Amino acid sequence: MNKIIKISIRNLVEFIMRHGSIDNRYTSSIKAIEGIRGHQRVQKSYGDNYTAEVPLKYTLTYEDLEIMVEGRADGILIEDEKTIIDEIKTTTKDLLLIDENTNPLHWAQAKCYGYIYSMQNELDNIDIQITYYNIDTKSTRILRQSYTLKELEEFFFWLIDEYKSWAQLESDWVNKRNESIKKLKFPFENYRPGQRELAVRVYKSITDSKKCFAQAPTGTGKTISTIFPAIKAMGEDKTSKIFYLTAKTITREVAQNTISLMRKKDLNLKAVTITAKEKICKMDEVNCNPEYCPYANGYFDRINNSLKDILAKYNDYSKDNIEKISEEYMLCPFELSLDLTNLSDVIICDYNYVFDPRVYLKRFFDTKTTDYTFLIDEAHNLVDRAREMYSATLNEEKFVKVKKLISKKDKRITRVIKEIQSYFEDKLEDLTTLDENDLVESEAPLELCEILSSFIKFVDEYLARTNEENEELMDLYFDVYSFLSISDFYDKNYTTIYTKTFNGMTIKIYCVNPQKVIEEKMKKAKSNIIFSATLIPMDYFMKMYSYDEEDFIINLKSPFDVKNRLLIIGDNVATTYNKRFETSCDIASYIANCVQAKKGNYMVFFPSYKYMDLVFDKMKENYPNINTSIQESNMSEEEKEEFLSMFDEDNKETHVGFCVLGGHFSEGIDLTNDKLIGVIIVGVGMPQIGIERDIIKDHMKDSNKGFDYAYVYPGMIKVLQAAGRCIRTDDDKGVILLLDNRYSQRRYQSLFPYEWYPNFRVRKSDDVKTLCEEFWNK
Repeated sequence: MNKIIKISIRNLVEFIMRHGSIDNRYTSSIKAIEGIRGHQRVQKSYGDNYTAEVPLKYTLTYEDLEIMVEGRADGILIEDEKTIIDEIKTTTKDLLLIDENTNPLHWAQAKCYGYIYSMQNELDNIDIQITYYNIDTKSTRILRQSYTLKELEEFFFWLIDEYKSWAQLESDWVNKRNESIKKLKFPFENYRPGQRELAVRVYKSITDSKKCFAQAPTGTGKTISTIFPAIKAMGEDKTSKIFYLTAKTITREVAQNTISLMRKKDLNLKAVTITAKEKICKMDEVNCNPEYCPYANGYFDRINNSLKDILAKYNDYSKDNIEKISEEYMLCPFELSLDLTNLSDVIICDYNYVFDPRVYLKRFFDTKTTDYTFLIDEAHNLVDRAREMYSATLNEEKFVKVKKLISKKDKRITRVIKEIQSYFEDKLEDLTTLDENDLVESEAPLELCEILSSFIKFVDEYLARTNEENEELMDLYFDVYSFLSISDFYDKNYTTIYTKTFNGMTIKIYCVNPQKVIEEKMKKAKSNIIFSATLIPMDYFMKMYSYDEEDFIINLKSPFDVKNRLLIIGDNVATTYNKRFETSCDIASYIANCVQAKKGNYMVFFPSYKYMDLVFDKMKENYPNINTSIQESNMSEEEKEEFLSMFDEDNKETHVGFCVLGGHFSEGIDLTNDKLIGVIIVGVGMPQIGIERDIIKDHMKDSNKGFDYAYVYPGMIKVLQAAGRCIRTDDDKGVILLLDNRYSQRRYQSLFPYEWYPNFRVRKSDDVKTLCEEFWNK
């Protein structure tokens, strides 16, 4: 029996009827919450004869296919024994400029609802009504047309007929894919220790709709151990789409390579990698304007015919292939990757395409339930990333600049900016009275949000009237829009931070504890597989990711032989901020003694660029014969590759790279064999003490672990990640040197992973050289 092909009415209409060009020039924006409130006001205005949010579903056998079409009508009104389907659209546009031809897609969607409702309720006639609600004026304009069942049926089946070829393609593909999955075997000859156990837990989590928390050290093969069972579950119709979510480009590449490996074992699978628009755009500047960009011009006129050809020729939609395909068909590469998500089995992307409220993939997650699977790689990164996603900042300086530019062009925008400045001045006065640089409040800035809403309204009207290209105004507009969007989430997990700077005030709505917002997004999936080499301590991540007692937990041991690793702890060196200059020569001595024991490539990690520069200078001064390089801030992708290329296993002399903890080179990179034989970590990775970390500490104090949550855990995760760069394969051999007196404290030792034992403690740098020479001579 063929699998039922499901599609929402909205997606059906938008997919079949789309045309024209990509054009991201200014269009009036409506916050989701304002749209919802507008719908609710219209719905409540009708009384008892109006039924709101009516689910409609229709499964039809069309030739040899079963297609399920579903959606939710905004309202059904019974008026004088007439039935009316109501479709509500919120707008800021002048209602007098709206007529029956404003947007054919609005009518198309409502007509589909009308057909399903009429057919299921045996109605020969029905009225279709589009209600346009202006969120600024709180007024409505109602457009209504009458249709016979036959007219609606003809339109509905025209859509289905257009869609039928796509549904047939999907049905044929799913059958072909599932057949190949059934035959697919684990792509390696043997499982590594713990791999089979992890794969079984992942599969069980998906089939039972649970979470799986997996601590999987480097070398356990966690990528294949999560993707393989998820694909197996897909082949049994336990999940329809897999999202492989990552924090870094390099881990996305590992996921792509893992799928490519299984394709070589005759797996048929379509996988797409979403690359940020800025990184994949083919033009000199990211300007989605059909007059500027030939890839945007006519995109929707070309895309559907192109997709059929692309689907027949390609299964691998990696970044390189997307760039190639976009050139072949003259299609915007970013928009193409988004369109391919609908037609792919696996979507490999950054966390933000699922978790960020501003850019998440609405096409997948605006329904209440799904049967998707989230594979969340390097999950230790998600907590802080979610904090960023659900926080927002405004800077007074930007308002001052825009006021100068707009003062002679629009009096209303100028006036509202003055109100915003006045608000900031009042807060500055409070800070001056308190003699503080920061002011923290536990309430949302409601007064400011009202003023900002007026700013959005006036800018909307100004841009609609002038169509002016004003980069500074648009930049500020989107900052304000983002700020207002985030303000809708404000609750007990938030604080408001006012900060005095050299250029005026800043205000930040700060998401202190993202547990709730992460949980809401995770509910959009059937199963969440949460895995990392550093889910330490596990109970911390279980709390942050809303563990349920029926969820699965697995804690794997490193598969590597501890005899291939020497761990040394220099716990007589202080690296706290006020001791750094004093001990910088000692740190340089420790580094020199470690790297002089054996010729090879080493990395030294520091908690900050400033500290790294200090010790780097001491190394150049005291040990000029040691070859060194240093990580620069804001390195381009080419510069990062050039830096890594210095770690060649055929180097004729020792090379020492100075890097920053938590940066590009401390996570995800794979320097195997003799490309890297030693890692030295200076400090405990603790984030810089500051207002935001202190707020986290105070917020979490009820658990008696506020300081740990804010400082210790994030720091040690960075340390563990950096240490993990040393031993990457069974054949690797290397030295890990930790330098900080805090490593002798129980607070830190309790976070040491199993594979960090045994270890050696030293009191002077000469002892490091002795231990290393003994290790290398074994």
